[in-house]
Amino acid sequence: MSTGGDTFKDGNIISMQGRPARAQQIDRIEHYWNTVRGNRLVPSRCEIDPRGMEGLLGHAFILERIAGGLARFRIAGSHLSELSGLELRQMPLSALVLPGSRELLSDALTAVFDEPSVVRMDIASPSGIGRGQLHGELILLPLRSDLGDVDRVLGGIVLEGKIGRQPRRIDILSQTRRSLTGFAGAAPVAVQQAGLDTHAPNTNRNPNRGHLRLVVSND
Repeated sequence: MSTGGDTFKDGNIISMQGRPARAQQIDRIEHYWNTVRGNRLVPSRCEIDPRGMEGLLGHAFILERIAGGLARFRIAGSHLSELSGLELRQMPLSALVLPGSRELLSDALTAVFDEPSVVRMDIASPSGIGRGQLHGELILLPLRSDLGDVDRVLGGIVLEGKIGRQPRRIDILSQTRRSLTGFAGAAPVAVQQAGLDTHAPNTNRNPNRGHLRLVVSND
């Protein structure tokens, strides 16, 4: 079965190039970040313009480093609030993550800020009573503050599946890192593999849900 330029396989939308169409949401966030960055190491927070991320805002967020591998939301898209059931402004990113994956998240955020690195994660939200398992991807992209420090993050989360009425939390299944200064080599490096059995490939991501509302905390 096909729709436009895409085909369906095992219930998932597959692009004609062989990549799931839902993966393109995370790819587009990274592409926008790369466009703003140009030939520099890291772009500035003040250069991020919501108009350049049309159709992606519901899945996007901006973090501010608190300390070490801890970071809190400054901006959170409506999809994240729907997922968590929380008002995320000033909440830590770890509030979205199950306890067993929080050390992995902290280590990844430290790499994003300190190397700096780009981190992509395969994620899932476990099934439960009245809710199915969600699969998706998370990306963390370093930004500079107005003072020049790398202590902000442009990120995105996309998940496939019905969220349901109950708040959802995510597990980190695996992650890849790409150091921007060559510390980890030029190619992405696989870092961790968690133990959650998803019975589905880690390439699952969510199609655009069309949410555009942002929750904003002014810098």
